[in-house]
Amino acid sequence: MSENIAGTLSVSNDVIADLAGYAALSCYGVVGMAEQLQGAESVRLLAGQRLRKGVLVAATEDGLSVDLHVVVESGVNIKSVSENLASSVTFTLSEIAQIDSSKLKIAIHIDAMKSRA
Repeated sequence: MSENIAGTLSVSNDVIADLAGYAALSCYGVVGMAEQLQGAESVRLLAGQRLRKGVLVAATEDGLSVDLHVVVESGVNIKSVSENLASSVTFTLSEIAQIDSSKLKIAIHIDAMKSRA
C-alpha cells in the first residue's frame, strides 16, 4: 500500500550521480563510466565505487542537467545504446529520486570504445 506523505524530498547531486551511474552500467553495450584524465587526451575506465566521477550533475534554470561519460562496447549500435541509456537514467531518476522527467536533461558522452574480452 502506497501512502503520500506531506513534505519535500531533497536529494544531493552525489546521490543523483550514483543513481545515474548504476542505471548506466545496467544498460546493454555500456562497459563502464569514464573519467577524462587531466592534461591527457585519454580516458580511464572507472571502478564500480567511483562511478560518480563519470557523471556530472548541475542544476539549471530549466531543471537538472546530467552528463554521462561512458565507455561502450566495440561493435554496438551507438545510437541505440545512447537512446537506451538516456531512457534508463531518466526512468531511474524519475522513479527513485522523484525528479520530474520533463525537467531532466540527459547528455551522453561516449569517451571510448572497448571490447569486453
